[in-house]
Amino acid sequence: MTRPRPAIVVAVLSALALIAGLAVIVSAGSGSSVASQGARPAAGSSTDPSASDPVSTGDPSSDSPSALPEGVRRLSDRMDATELPQRDLSAVPRQITIPSLGVDAPIDIVGLIGDGKVEVPTDVRRTGWYQYSQVAGSSIGSTVVVGHKDGVEQGAGAFYNLGELQLGDRIVVTTEAGEGLRYEVVARESFDKEVVPLADLFSGAGPHRLTLITCGGPFDATTLGYTDNVVITAVALSDRRGDA
Repeated sequence: MTRPRPAIVVAVLSALALIAGLAVIVSAGSGSSVASQGARPAAGSSTDPSASDPVSTGDPSSDSPSALPEGVRRLSDRMDATELPQRDLSAVPRQITIPSLGVDAPIDIVGLIGDGKVEVPTDVRRTGWYQYSQVAGSSIGSTVVVGHKDGVEQGAGAFYNLGELQLGDRIVVTTEAGEGLRYEVVARESFDKEVVPLADLFSGAGPHRLTLITCGGPFDATTLGYTDNVVITAVALSDRRGDA
């Protein structure tokens, strides 16, 4: 199977993955102009030790904060393993459905690979839940799902038309336990890679939200990458019947 074409890289360092080094999200896509609309919920400050906010990598292209937010401790600061946060494995996202786009894609669990990058499914038809973000239906923080827009030989990916989502569109995330959690789109944004608000997008604090990330903008033949990231933010609906 061939790999998707190179794309935007977004640096993010997880509070739970500090010992693994720099985490980078890579997602592929073709150039397109996406107008931003709506507003993301404010991330706020984290008091949850499982929160995973980005930190500065020293890269001037990143606008992430220079230190972990107050209340988030490094693994080396923990007294023992019993203090590690326990994840609700039944709430791990496993399928994403976006009726307005005709998307019905599996969600793989992705983490860090050997070179310090966040793993993204090679198959562009699949998406990935960044396992150091919140599980679906959490009471706080961002559940991050990344996906390719397209690939050189594989064609259109799961998030090919992500930038066409409109405010009010519905998204259903099905968990490991088979529960369908319903979300409503509240923001669609396009960021130049040099000004992506990593701290907000990956924050484990603030109101619970679903964050979908792919790439967009013009293709840069020099860097073999794309200039922008397209970000969709959706908030959970109180009715979780799973029908959109």
